[in-house]
Amino acid sequence: MLKLRRKPQRNYPDSDRFGEDGLRLYSAYEAAKVRQRLQQGGMKRIRAAAIVLAAIAFVLLVIAFQRPGG
Repeated sequence: MLKLRRKPQRNYPDSDRFGEDGLRLYSAYEAAKVRQRLQQGGMKRIRAAAIVLAAIAFVLLVIAFQRPGG
């Protein structure tokens, strides 16, 4: 019968720790992906805040430039 062998672990840079299942616990590539996701989320929040502030400014300008009495 064939014997089940453990898959050989590749030599990844910046990853010297492996879990019991043989998967990497840390890698610089995964850390960079997480950092990129956080930056993208921050940019989305900044854009949303800018849109809200622009809408508020527009409403205030409309109110300020309305003619008195109609």
